[in-house]
Amino acid sequence: MPNTGRRSGGQFIAHATALFIVFLGQAAFVQPAGAQDSPGTAKQPRDPTEELFVAKCSSCHTVGAGARVGPDLKGAHTRRDRVWLEKIIATPNQLLDSDPDARALVTEYKGVRMPDLGLKPEQAKALVDLIARCSSQPCDLTAAFVPASKATPQDIARGRQLFTGEAPLKNGGAPCLSCHTVSGLNLPMGGGTLARDISQSFARLGDEGIDSSLKSPPFALMNKVFSDHPLEADEAFALRAFLYDRNRAAPDGGRSNGVLLVGLLASVLVLTVLRAVWARQTGSANNTHPRSSP
Repeated sequence: MPNTGRRSGGQFIAHATALFIVFLGQAAFVQPAGAQDSPGTAKQPRDPTEELFVAKCSSCHTVGAGARVGPDLKGAHTRRDRVWLEKIIATPNQLLDSDPDARALVTEYKGVRMPDLGLKPEQAKALVDLIARCSSQPCDLTAAFVPASKATPQDIARGRQLFTGEAPLKNGGAPCLSCHTVSGLNLPMGGGTLARDISQSFARLGDEGIDSSLKSPPFALMNKVFSDHPLEADEAFALRAFLYDRNRAAPDGGRSNGVLLVGLLASVLVLTVLRAVWARQTGSANNTHPRSSP
């Protein structure tokens, strides 16, 4: 007869060993009680003032990461007094129209004026405190971000539709084409002329700068247009994808059809004028030297 007792004993030992190994494996990955609450391991919620900076300021400024549309604010509290900083944050237009230093900044940064963002005095004070703090220690002043290079052809196509107005914006904002144009639109009228051609905006502002500018417009007219009609996050991404695609395209698009047409008309006009001048000179020469009779 088979030795069932010995086999049972061997199976028991094998099962017990396997369970012990599993227990050790789980113990190695389970943190002790309270470990998840320790500052070194848990993701802390963002400071409310940092959220405010990301929402209202990061489209034009950083604190220590370089200039964007406006200056890098690292150390600004050491270059300007607190009253000046609070005033230009809360009511920039008052300073931009009267203060020589503020007007010099507008000139330095290509005429871009900081718009009034509707900030309260206490928010301006908190932002000055944040500038001082983040000038000397690391701060999280970036939003959750997906690079435009990850966009699909469908994202780019949707961005084009939103740009031209073929697809309406969810909150009723005006399409970008109302004021801007970009290369490669191939539309009869080319695009808007109220504001600049933004084909190369990616090269000027960068991916994150474009993202912030779409979500919290830093430009006075654009800010007024979209303050009550903000873009949704998915719309901003699609438009960013489209602008990224246009930036990679040849820079001679956009108004190329219009420019070609104007060039052809100008050429025809010049040739017509030259022909008329030549005919007049030829006629004058004939009148000056009449052919003699035989």
